[in-house]
Amino acid sequence: MRNLTTRVVLLLMLAFLVITGAFDYVRLAGERDRLVVVAATDQRVFAETLALAVRRNVWRGRTTEELQELLEEIRLRPGLIWVAIFDPKGEVVAAATAWDIPAPAPADQAVTLALERREPISGLVEEPQGKALRYIQPFRWPDGRTAAVEVRQGLDAVEQEFARAVRERIVYRLVVLVLFVLAILAVTRWSIARPMRALIQGARALASGDLTQRIDVSRADELGQLAEEFNRMTQSLEQAQQALLEQSEARLRLERDVQQSQKLVAVGTLAAEVAHEIGTPLNVISGRAEALARSIPADHPERRHLDVISSQTERITAILRDLLDYARPRRPQLRAEPLGPILARVADLLAGRRRDKGVGIRLELPPEDVQVLADAGHLQQVFVNLLTNALDASPPEGTMRVTHGPEPLLPPEGRGGVLRGKADTPLVAIHVLDEGPGMGEEELAQAFQLFFSTKRRGHGTGLGLPIVEEIVRAHRGEVEILSVAGRGTEVIVRLPVLALPAEEPADGTAAEAPRTGDARA
Repeated sequence: MRNLTTRVVLLLMLAFLVITGAFDYVRLAGERDRLVVVAATDQRVFAETLALAVRRNVWRGRTTEELQELLEEIRLRPGLIWVAIFDPKGEVVAAATAWDIPAPAPADQAVTLALERREPISGLVEEPQGKALRYIQPFRWPDGRTAAVEVRQGLDAVEQEFARAVRERIVYRLVVLVLFVLAILAVTRWSIARPMRALIQGARALASGDLTQRIDVSRADELGQLAEEFNRMTQSLEQAQQALLEQSEARLRLERDVQQSQKLVAVGTLAAEVAHEIGTPLNVISGRAEALARSIPADHPERRHLDVISSQTERITAILRDLLDYARPRRPQLRAEPLGPILARVADLLAGRRRDKGVGIRLELPPEDVQVLADAGHLQQVFVNLLTNALDASPPEGTMRVTHGPEPLLPPEGRGGVLRGKADTPLVAIHVLDEGPGMGEEELAQAFQLFFSTKRRGHGTGLGLPIVEEIVRAHRGEVEILSVAGRGTEVIVRLPVLALPAEEPADGTAAEAPRTGDARA
């Protein structure tokens, strides 16, 4: 930018100097000619006056000495080189010089020509002291013939006046040039350098990848149009980048879906093989354990081993069932279902486990007229998994909470989250909260991955949340997990509603239910 400003200033200075120099040259040349004309006019008047005075003195019979005295009186006239009186023959009658120079020679060709024509003659001659003006003024001699007076005047005064004018003009032009340069610098910095600097900064920001950069140059000239085109270009680039990001995200989602489909195929094959290989011997073990249980009294000391065998076979059966449910999900049988009874039934199913652990539950059910188009069995499986996870994460004497409402209940400070699915509106949101240790960002990112579990080994299969996601997606809903370290975890299931109460808000979110239960073991 400095180079551009300097170049503009230098070019304008050069143009200014050329234009003003040519103008000053013409004007000073005219001024010099005017000074020469003034000096010539003054010399002519002086020569005419002197010729009249000499004529009177000659006519009165004055001698040559008296004429010489007359000339001596005027020799100190400023600028005068010499003055001479020529008789009709061209001889010098009297002469006076201002400097120490030789006396004028006899009449030259110009004096002879003036005597012959009886007309004044003027001109510019070279003297040892420099250029000089000469003026020859004829007058009548007493015998009727023509004599002449010649006055030679130096141009020193003219040259001094001209030099003074040149100095004044140079000083004036220098002052004007300095002011001109300052004005150009101010104008270029404000009108050119500042918007150009903004354009450079915008280009650098654009080169570094900042497509949100905009240039605020409110002008109607070319720089303003350039800024508008730059802003339009950055906006187009930002839109193109956003489109590429959206395409990349769509491609990633597609890749995840393909990977998920591949996982489902693998899990389905594995589940079928496991069920086939393990199912038969597991049934044999379970049947033999039941047969032994019938033959051994309940108070027998070895009866506890049979109870362990029965419970573990049931656990293996449940894992196989979860694998098959995830790999080969049953198509949901959709019909209008109220959510309240489903949540109440799930809470009753887990009442025994809650009492064993000493965890309470605060149940706030939505109104019965809040209905969804769903498979009741599938929704029950969703909330069994969610409440089981909340129960496992809750500390003894803690409280789980099942409620509904549009907004998350955990505070936003330090809250992380992950969302799966896309719910249609209007919708109802069911919240399941616990008071456990919460989840970190890495754990949240993997929460819906197959076989990932935060529970200790032997207490979780990592199939619960993937099954929840599949079922919620099948119901055109979404599931979101929010967690704050040290505060607990909140799972929000949002489902499209089929019917809303009369007092429901326009966004379709279920209002607070009048039925509230708080149970503590």
